[in-house]
Parts: sequence; structure tokens; C-alpha cells
Amino acid sequence: MAARKPSERRNFDEASMEPDLGPMMGLISILIPCLLISMVFVEIAVINVAAPAIGNSPNTEEEKKDKPDKPPLNLTVTITDKGYILAGANGVLPGVAPSAEGEEASGPTIPLIEQKVSCGKYVGMWPPPRSVNRSREKCTTDSDVRMYKVYDTAKLSTMLVGIKDAFPEEKKVIIAAEPDVEFESITDVMDRTRDIKVEGEERRELFPEVVLSPGLG
Repeated sequence: MAARKPSERRNFDEASMEPDLGPMMGLISILIPCLLISMVFVEIAVINVAAPAIGNSPNTEEEKKDKPDKPPLNLTVTITDKGYILAGANGVLPGVAPSAEGEEASGPTIPLIEQKVSCGKYVGMWPPPRSVNRSREKCTTDSDVRMYKVYDTAKLSTMLVGIKDAFPEEKKVIIAAEPDVEFESITDVMDRTRDIKVEGEERRELFPEVVLSPGLG
């Protein structure tokens, strides 16, 4: 092949090539609907609680002036592996037998109950308190219904209503728990203490100001 003359090389123009974006745009238009379909929407629930106060308040004098004549009830619900313990620092709670001064309660206020449990939420494990039910068979399928020892949340709600009737001005409740108590058991008590909905009636507020006890983790 004969070599080009210098004059021919100077006058030679190369054709410019523009990239073809059509296939890429088509691929993107297919991927976007697929990504939208495969998205998982996570529902996040928020529980409003108050952290325990640490240290003394700087406005001690002002607090003394605003302090009511009647001391607060300081209702406390403690969650243990044996049940619920209800206590009030400045009042006798309805349905709760007061213990002698300096004497600890002999057992929980609301002990665990033996009850049939649907395994829908507990496949491959036990319902709380798991430390108590660990010796029994685990839930295997969604349709399983097994006997377990569980917290008596229905009685807790009934007693909280009676306490609210006796102390209608009270709004605060302190929730404490033993170290091995499951988080779901704590949130169950939070839900039960804030309000109650009886079938055929409007939702009733109980103790909306939930405070977590120091050391609860």
C-alpha cells in the first residue's frame, strides 16, 4: 500500500463518533421499576419516655414553692422473671397488700400464669420470660399453639385502672426490670401503663408519663 503524501495527511478529516446511549437508557428504565418493587418499607414506632434525672436540680427553691401539699404516688412497675411487682411510695395501691416496714414482698403482685400461646411471633424460640420457658419445647411453626408461662398483662391493665381511679391526678409511672428481662416485655408494660381501650368505649388515658428506672438497659 502506497504511503500517503504529506499534503494528503494534512487534509484528512477523521469522522467523530458519538456514543450510543440508547441501550444504557433502556437498561436503566428496566432497572428502576425492579428496584422500586423490591424495596422493603420498615415501619418505625416511637415510644415517648423520660430518662431518669441525674443529680440535683439547680432550681431547688423554686421546686419547693411549686411542690404540692400531697406527695406524688411514685407508682412503680417492676418486671421480674416471676411476674409484675406494683408499688407506690406514698400511698396504698388498690388490690396490693402493703408489706410490713422493712419487710420485702413475699412474691410478685401479679404472678406469671399458665396460658396457651400462639407461636406466630415466636417461631424457633420461646415467649417471654424465656428464662422460665427455656425448659419447654420451642415454637416450631406459625400455627403452633403451646402452653407456656407468660406475664398476666390483662390483670396488669385491670389493676392500673383501679389505681388510676384511686389516684386520678397521677400521670407518672416508673418502669423497672431485672437485667435478664426481654425488651419486648418492657415495651408491653409501657403500652399497658399509658392508656387502655375497652371494646365499645373510648380510649382512656392512664399514666402517660413513662419514666425508665436508672439501670434499665
